Amino acid sequence: MPFFALAAGIYFIVTGIIQKGRAFRSKMGTPLSEKEVKTVKLTYIIVGAILLLIALISGIELFSEM
Repeated sequence: MPFFALAAGIYFIVTGIIQKGRAFRSKMGTPLSEKEVKTVKLTYIIVGAILLLIALISGIELFSEM
């Protein structure tokens, strides 16, 4: 679990920073407005940070039991 959360967290943060992917285009394939891009970028970074936090907590619990 911590490895998947870590990988997903890194993916979301990198995708939010470089602003590439399907989330940064409308359904018609046109670019989003600046306000919408800012919202999507912030959402990706927040979700990435939460996943990194989950990976940290889950990793500590996993390795402290050994």
